[in-house]
Amino acid sequence: MKFFIILFWMIFSKSYDAYCTFQHTPDLSLEANPLVSVLGFSWFWLLLVIGILTIYTCYTLYLISFKPIILYPSEKGLSFCDFITYMYFGKKSNMLSILYKFPSLKNKRFHYTFGNIFTRYLVFAGIVSTVMWLLINNSEFYREIHNHLVIYGILICGTFIILYHYYKTNFKRYQLS
Repeated sequence: MKFFIILFWMIFSKSYDAYCTFQHTPDLSLEANPLVSVLGFSWFWLLLVIGILTIYTCYTLYLISFKPIILYPSEKGLSFCDFITYMYFGKKSNMLSILYKFPSLKNKRFHYTFGNIFTRYLVFAGIVSTVMWLLINNSEFYREIHNHLVIYGILICGTFIILYHYYKTNFKRYQLS
């Protein structure tokens, strides 16, 4: 049941965001998404990229829901930073390497790592975008104060909070096992 609720929410919220964006700026001239504002994507390319990422996230949600694997190290007593890099790469590494390296595509770790991260992010981003669009469409006050930089700030801060919580929760489970 949890799988279907999360799946529905991710698809609904991304669809609602695209629908409201089209209603607000059919030519994308007011769109703040960097794919449009920086890279100049048209509707076709924007929807293609977002659609592929959403489908991939739905696939990884399926994996983490129905075919889970253990990402924890077998070695006991790792520090929090070593634990994070192990969960991410499958081996201990420099914490900063998370910023510029990806888990290996040769094993399942890549899909499970990003499945856990992207699913949480899309659920959170869906909440933020849905609330934002409901306020834009129904509140004159909010329309006057709306700022895309604040929205991106909320998304970025929320992502770091989600990542910290995800790794901290798993670290506690690892320590107890």
